Amino acid sequence: MDYHLIACSGARHYTILNTSQAGELPQIQQGYLDQNTSLIALSIGGNDMAFADIFTKCVLAVTQKCQDASIDARDPDIGEKTGGSTPALKDWAPTWAHDTVRPRLVKTLLALHKQAPYAKIVLMGYPRLLENAGQCVPGIGTEEGPWLNDMADTVAKEMKGAVDDANTQSQANGVFADPRDVFAGRAICGDPETIHGIVLTGRSKADSSAPTPSMKSFHPKVSGTVHYAKAFEAALTQ
Repeated sequence: MDYHLIACSGARHYTILNTSQAGELPQIQQGYLDQNTSLIALSIGGNDMAFADIFTKCVLAVTQKCQDASIDARDPDIGEKTGGSTPALKDWAPTWAHDTVRPRLVKTLLALHKQAPYAKIVLMGYPRLLENAGQCVPGIGTEEGPWLNDMADTVAKEMKGAVDDANTQSQANGVFADPRDVFAGRAICGDPETIHGIVLTGRSKADSSAPTPSMKSFHPKVSGTVHYAKAFEAALTQ
C-alpha cells in the first residue's frame, strides 16, 4: 500500500484546487494523484460553510439568537471578507449551502476524478455537534443548539447532493460517508463526549494563542475518530 496524508487544517475547496495554504502547494497539485490511485478520502465543506464563524457568533451573541444574527460576508473562492454582512443566518446558511458550497464541492470532486480516474472518492460528512441542545457550551441557547444541529442536517443533504451531482455529470465514482448516526448521543455535551467543546488549555505548538480558543474546539477527540472510521468503512461498501 502506498498511502499519503496531505490534510491541512482550515482547508477550503480552493486550497485543494488552486490556492496554497501554510506554505504548501494546493493539495491536488502535490503529485499524489494519477491513474494508479485507487482511493481518495477527503473532508471538505465545513470551512466553506463558515462553521467557525457561525459557532463563534452563536457563542458570543448576547442580545439575540445567533440564527437571527449575521456574520461577515466572505468571497467563496478566496475566503477574504468582502466588507459586507450576510443576511440573517437562518435565511443565509441554507441558501449558501445549496447555491454556493454544493457546486464548489462538485467542482472539487470532478477535478479529483480527472486526476485519478479510477479512484473511489469518499467525501466525509460532519456529525451533529451538539447533544442536549448544547447546554454545556457557554453562550449556546436552547433554541440555538437545535438550529445548529438542523444546519448540520442541511449541510449533509447538500454534501450528498454534491456527490450525486458529480456522479451524474462524470461518473466520478464518489460516495458520501455520513457520520451522524455513529456520533449520535456522543457529540458535545453527550455521554461519553467524543467531540471537543470549547478548548482553552492543552494547546499544541502550532495552536491558536490565548485567549482565542484552541483549534481543537468543535473537532473530534481521539475517541471520535473511531466514529469517523466506522462511517468511512460503511461508505466503502456502497
